[in-house]
Amino acid sequence: MKKGLTTHKDKTQVGHLMTLRLVNKEIRSLRCLRLVSLEASVQAGGNRGFLRQGRWRFSRNTKCLIAFAIIAVLLVSLFAFLPRQSESSLSGLAKWFSGITGAAKQALVGSKSPGLIESAQTINSTVWRDVAANAWAYFQPGVGVDSNTGLPYAGGSSFRGFTDWDLGVYIQAVIDAQELGLIGAGGAWGSDARIDKILTFLENRPLNAAGYPFQFYDATTGKSDSSLSSNETADVVDTGRLFVALNRLIAYNPGWKQPIDNFVYNTYGNRSNYAALVPSREGDDSSNSIYAYYIDSGYASFWPQQLGDVPNQIMNNIFNSSTVTAYNVTLPDAPISCDPLLCSVFELNNNNSQLMGLMNQVYLAHEAYYDATGHYVAFSEGSGFLNDYIYEWVVASDGSTWKITTSRGAAYAGNAVIYNKVAFSFLALYNTTFARNTVVYLEKVLPNPTNGYSDGADNTGHLISGVGSDTNGLILDAALYAIQHGS
Repeated sequence: MKKGLTTHKDKTQVGHLMTLRLVNKEIRSLRCLRLVSLEASVQAGGNRGFLRQGRWRFSRNTKCLIAFAIIAVLLVSLFAFLPRQSESSLSGLAKWFSGITGAAKQALVGSKSPGLIESAQTINSTVWRDVAANAWAYFQPGVGVDSNTGLPYAGGSSFRGFTDWDLGVYIQAVIDAQELGLIGAGGAWGSDARIDKILTFLENRPLNAAGYPFQFYDATTGKSDSSLSSNETADVVDTGRLFVALNRLIAYNPGWKQPIDNFVYNTYGNRSNYAALVPSREGDDSSNSIYAYYIDSGYASFWPQQLGDVPNQIMNNIFNSSTVTAYNVTLPDAPISCDPLLCSVFELNNNNSQLMGLMNQVYLAHEAYYDATGHYVAFSEGSGFLNDYIYEWVVASDGSTWKITTSRGAAYAGNAVIYNKVAFSFLALYNTTFARNTVVYLEKVLPNPTNGYSDGADNTGHLISGVGSDTNGLILDAALYAIQHGS
């Protein structure tokens, strides 16, 4: 799921040319959509966006309704064959049946056991480690990581391709898992072996004709997936996400610095010339995009002289923007999406007052939405209900709030998805009743996280039950943050 940078900016600020490419791959009926952005100055595109078709299932409430409809049909059929003297008693039975409350009907067909958060007396570090263990279950060999290559799947067995964004998610997940004590450094699948496989891939992977990474690679082979990759020079957004993760990896284990520097700075002349992308990032000092803030922080970590002040300037621009209100909560009139905002909080280790203030207002807007409507909300991006990849904007580029668009930029006609990764993140940050109840609702309707957490559901119980790296990577981030900050 690669995010489109220019869809998160004022186009007049960045002067990007947006193009749409539709790519198809028959992997268990999966369709992938990608919105490609071309950087005019370096012909470098930056966009995250492929569709992993959600394997949605009937909710428990829907199953109950179907079951009772079948029973009702059987009762009507039974009435036709019984003696007339039994009609009065059967009529009473029918009235009793129709008067059963939803709770009673649920009890008749059985109910799901309370989930981890619902059954917890307090949300403490023990609970958060259990949450992290559930999320880490996705990154096991054969589940979300290829057993032979050690490379990550973006969507589990449903989609075994990956991009540099997904690679960044996986690196962060490995660091989180070691810090949480879920894995050690040694062993065939310890953190050292996992990271070594990633760095070996980065040092040797095939590049496109312009000398930059392909958009998509096949995790089972480490080769490019030409059916999904378009021909732009470089994906600046995915690269920025990868740089964020590599910078954290160096901070976590300085022993990895030299091999990372070798391919980032193209020491031996056989890797990508990432320095050519730096001038285009300098132009982001006029942006008010939270996406630009996040990815440019990745570039700035490797080119601090040229880009060191760009993220701060972007944040200043966000706060100097005019304002909009969302259910009486004041927000900047700037494109705001929860994914890059939460990644910035959890991964950049630079939680200044502006960033945390923005995060708090975005959370309060979600809570106010629920208070006003009675509907849970956890806006993010990912698979929607209409076979499309969607972006849920707390504030859109046109200043509207709670707007949902597809990866093609069109209005989305389906229900909003309550994304699991955002619900858990709110719980980690604020541990409020609203945050907890949102997670509990998702626990009730989604499958148990045997191989990681599912993506989300809507307020009617329809599911996006696919399990992927973005969801479980961010939940791991959230769990570590909660433990380290005593949430």
